[in-house]
Amino acid sequence: LILDTVQRHGFVLANVRGIDLEEWRHAPLTVSPFLSGAALLVLSTLLGCVIENLLSRKHVGEWLGMGLHLANANVLAFLMPAWIVWTLIDRPAVGAFLLVHATITWMKLISYAHANSDYRTSPESHTATLALLKDLDAGSSEISYPKNVTLGNIFYFWLAPTLTYQMVFPRSPQIRLTKVAGILFRLVVAIAFLLFLVAQVISPNLDNLLKELEISGDAVFSWHIFGDYLLKLSIANTYVWLLVFYIYFHLYLNLFAEILRFGDRVFYRDWWNASNISSYWRLWNMPVHFWLVRHVYFPCYRLGLSKTAATLVVFFVSAVLHEVLVSVPFHLVRHWSFLGMLGQVPLVAITKYFDRMRPGSSIGNVIFWIVFCVVGQPMAVLMYTIDYWKASRAEVCDA
Repeated sequence: LILDTVQRHGFVLANVRGIDLEEWRHAPLTVSPFLSGAALLVLSTLLGCVIENLLSRKHVGEWLGMGLHLANANVLAFLMPAWIVWTLIDRPAVGAFLLVHATITWMKLISYAHANSDYRTSPESHTATLALLKDLDAGSSEISYPKNVTLGNIFYFWLAPTLTYQMVFPRSPQIRLTKVAGILFRLVVAIAFLLFLVAQVISPNLDNLLKELEISGDAVFSWHIFGDYLLKLSIANTYVWLLVFYIYFHLYLNLFAEILRFGDRVFYRDWWNASNISSYWRLWNMPVHFWLVRHVYFPCYRLGLSKTAATLVVFFVSAVLHEVLVSVPFHLVRHWSFLGMLGQVPLVAITKYFDRMRPGSSIGNVIFWIVFCVVGQPMAVLMYTIDYWKASRAEVCDA
C-alpha cells in the first residue's frame, strides 16, 4: 500500500507545511490563538483552586460556590477555548489538540468540584478511598479536607494522567530517567510513522476524492466510488487509529506518569479482545470510563434513572463530546460522530446477545473490528472530508 502511493504520488511528506515563527516571536498571545487558549486552561485551573478555597473557608455558600465552579469549568475552560478554535485557528490538527486539552481540563475541573463537594459533605468518603490506596508518599495518608485545597495539589491533578480527582494518588519511588528516554524515543518514532501514513497514504487518497468532487460533483456519491475510497482508507486508517492509541495512551500518558511519579498507570486494558461493544468502551479508555461512571452514570442513577437510562445518558454525553471534538476544529456543524456514537447502542445489544448465546465465540469481536476499522471510521473520514470540501467551496463562492 505504501509503495503504491509512493509510486503514484512520490514522497509527499517533504511537502508538509511548516510553522512560521516570525510573527509569533513578536506577539505570541495575540498572533498565536493556541497559546491564548492554553493560557485560559491554566487560568481556569487556578480559579478552580481559588473557588474551592472560598468554599472551604465558608466565604461563599454551597450553591454559589458550585455555580462558580460550573461557570469556570464550562465557560473559561471549555467554551472560550472552543470559540478560539472555531474562529481563530485554521489548522484542524492544531485546533483539535487545543480542544482535546480544553475538554480534559473541563472534565478535571468538574471532577475536582464534585469530589471536593463530597469531601465537604461526607468526610468519610476520603477515609474509604485511603483504605484502598497503596504506595502513598509519606504523610499523604494524613491529609484531609481542606488541607488538599492548594495550588500544588490542583496543578498536580491537572498534569496527572487521570480525569477523576482524589486528594492523594499512589506514587512511584522515583523518576526513572532511562524509562523517560525510552518513551521519548518511541514517541518520536511513532509520531514520525503516523505523519508518514497520513501524508503518504491518507492525504493523497482524500486529494483524489476532492479532485473527483470538483470534476463530477454529486456523482461521486455513487456507491461504487464511495466503496472504492472506503476500502482504500480502511487499512491505512486502522494503522493510524492504532498508532494514535499507542502514542497517546501508552506513550504520552506513561511519560507524564513517569515524570510525575504517578503510580496508577492502568490507562487501558485488552480492548482488542473485547467480545462485545460494551466491553470495548469500558476497556479502551479507562480514565474517561472512570470519569463517566463517577460523574455521569452514578449521579443519574441516584436521581432515580434506571441503569439502562443512565447508560443511555452516558452514551449521549459521549456522543456530544465526540462530535464537538471533530466538528469544531474543522469549523463544521455536522452529526456523523454523534450518530456514530449513538449507533453503538444497538450494537451493544446485538454483540451482548451473541456473547450470551455463544459464550467464548469471537462473533462480537469480529463485529467490533469490522464496524470500527472497515466501515465506521473510514466512512466518517470520507463524510467529513466531503462536508469540509463543500463548506470550503461555499466560502470561496461567497467571497
